[in-house]
Amino acid sequence: MNEIVLTGTVGSSFWEEEYFTAKSVREQIAGLKGPLTVRLNSGGGIATEGQAIHNALKNHDGEVTIVIDGIAASAASLIAMAGDHIVMPAGAVMMIHDPARWCTEGRGTEDDHLKEAQALGVLANAYAGVYAARAGIGTEEAREIMRAETYFDGPAAVAAGFATTTDESADAAAAALFDYRLYPKAPKGLREVGNQLGQRASMSMIWSMMVGASNPKPKEKAMSRKSQRTAAQVEGDDEDQMEQDDPITSEEEDQTDLEDDLEDEVDLEEGEEIDPEAEEEDADLEEDDAAQAQANALGIRRFCASRKIGRDMEANWISRGLSAKQAIAEFKKMKGHTMTKARPGVARTRILRDERSTRRAAMADALHAQIVGRDPATAAARPYMEMSLVEMAAATIGHRGRIRSAGDKINVFMDASHSTSDYPAIFQNALNKVLLERYSEFTPTYRAIAKQKNFRDFRPMPLVRAGDFPTLLPVGETGEIKWGTFGESGEMAVIVPYARGLTISRQMLINDDLGAINDMLSSYGETIAHFEERTFYAQALSASLSDGTAIFDASRGNLAAAGGGITAVSLSEGRAAMRKQESIDGQRLNLAPSILLVGPDMETEAEMIVAQITPTDAGAVNPFSGKLKPVVTTEIVGDEWYLLSERAPCWVYGFLDGQEAPRVRTEEPFGTQGFSMTVEHDFGFGAADFRGGFKNPGA
Repeated sequence: MNEIVLTGTVGSSFWEEEYFTAKSVREQIAGLKGPLTVRLNSGGGIATEGQAIHNALKNHDGEVTIVIDGIAASAASLIAMAGDHIVMPAGAVMMIHDPARWCTEGRGTEDDHLKEAQALGVLANAYAGVYAARAGIGTEEAREIMRAETYFDGPAAVAAGFATTTDESADAAAAALFDYRLYPKAPKGLREVGNQLGQRASMSMIWSMMVGASNPKPKEKAMSRKSQRTAAQVEGDDEDQMEQDDPITSEEEDQTDLEDDLEDEVDLEEGEEIDPEAEEEDADLEEDDAAQAQANALGIRRFCASRKIGRDMEANWISRGLSAKQAIAEFKKMKGHTMTKARPGVARTRILRDERSTRRAAMADALHAQIVGRDPATAAARPYMEMSLVEMAAATIGHRGRIRSAGDKINVFMDASHSTSDYPAIFQNALNKVLLERYSEFTPTYRAIAKQKNFRDFRPMPLVRAGDFPTLLPVGETGEIKWGTFGESGEMAVIVPYARGLTISRQMLINDDLGAINDMLSSYGETIAHFEERTFYAQALSASLSDGTAIFDASRGNLAAAGGGITAVSLSEGRAAMRKQESIDGQRLNLAPSILLVGPDMETEAEMIVAQITPTDAGAVNPFSGKLKPVVTTEIVGDEWYLLSERAPCWVYGFLDGQEAPRVRTEEPFGTQGFSMTVEHDFGFGAADFRGGFKNPGA
């Protein structure tokens, strides 16, 4: 059984407690298939991280059961909604409330606050939609529950529709470590858990949580003026770390005086900085600390917004309790005193490994959806649905500027294919999806008469026949068991690799002609299915077994002495011959035909003999009515027909294990003629036995 444990704060650690993130959850469930149990115990955390974890669990390929071991509060309660089954042991608690944010983008103007309120409304409505869908209530009713900061025990959660069952046989674990004093209506028991942390969380830590700090660092103790080190010394200590953390990747222009203006606005008088040691000694300074932390955070946020500085850096400064002036000084030291302003346009952001693979998969899904002309399969692909081929290529290489001419498009494709960008992989992935889809639409008839057995490698695969197994013998009084052996038939199936080159032309790419690409891959998908059909029948019906005798031969008792049409008499002859086939020990196998294989010339006769028709004359009853399944292939020319048993197939076919469909591979990067690619396919088959078939050469 698949099981993961999510304990602690959602998104980050703020009190040196346990925590988990969307990335860690995705890594834990990656590759897991089937039912999944999630043991959840969390007081909440970063709202957007909770949303991402909920979506990751919701998209899991299998049934999800979430057990709330202790508490699921705030963002953790949204995570719980991802379960197909939500179980609450005795004493477990669920808390649902509105997501919050204690800060704004920019300088904190009226517009800034209105925009922040609008963004919070969107997030709250998204949460409400999840809660409403789970409980079967309206979105506005869910919002009222959220606004009220509502607590549920197990039975109450089940009654409200937020849980599916309680488990009275098990007691809940202690609530995860978290400062529940942040929640106005937290019960006394939860507040006591928060008391274990000592001093209430400082405002800098809370602000850091709100902006999504990765791992806040404790605020350094303030020193007296005489013992303070110089700014240069402080900056020097942090320089290496700041260089590693620097998220700014935009190109830069000329120096501005913005940082000087900000320094003037948010500059604090010496002696006004908060002393952490005094804060620990005197809780009465808490309100002053909150006001100071808010002023510092607003100044830092305004500076970061004006310079397009990333959230990680912003959260780092806030969590360390720096003032805006100190943050600006640190940034100057890191970048040099000629700080430059970012050039407007699309910023080049650093992409972590999991984010890069996520974007690659999303782009491939979007391109696949565009080619086949339907909605994307994943929500992550939607932002890329309006992008053309060249725009996707430009996005993968961070191209800036307009793409005006055909020459510009060619240059973008050249750069995207010859650099380390993801575009060739994205394009190849999308083409493979289209080819697989088109290939799967055509089912060759040989698969109805042969058994699939995939090849582990390219070596010939030995086959076991229906008649190869020795029969059972009685055990003597002494308990002696007589041993038998498998028949050494020596039959083999062989797999052969096939391939063909193709080109996605420059014209298709530059013209963004997705329809032409779809048509080309559709024809290839059908062509490969027909290729398998032709290749199989070209050898299967006339194959010889390892003894050198044809699979259908009079000496094997599976070939009619004289050809004839499909009649009750000729079918009876074939059925009798199949039932009389023997194993290596001479035991009758009692095989009955279930398939009638014919060519186009005998299709009507086959349909007539198997039709469900009730005759008026009892003597004209057709004993084969409804007992045989006709299979028609154009690879049979003439009047010959075959009776076959599904229980003992005469042939085996297969593909290379893990490669059961044709695939596209980029052979050469974008060149003068476009993308050169190959379609590759590994396919094999072999004759396994003669006992499960009977041939009539026809009239």
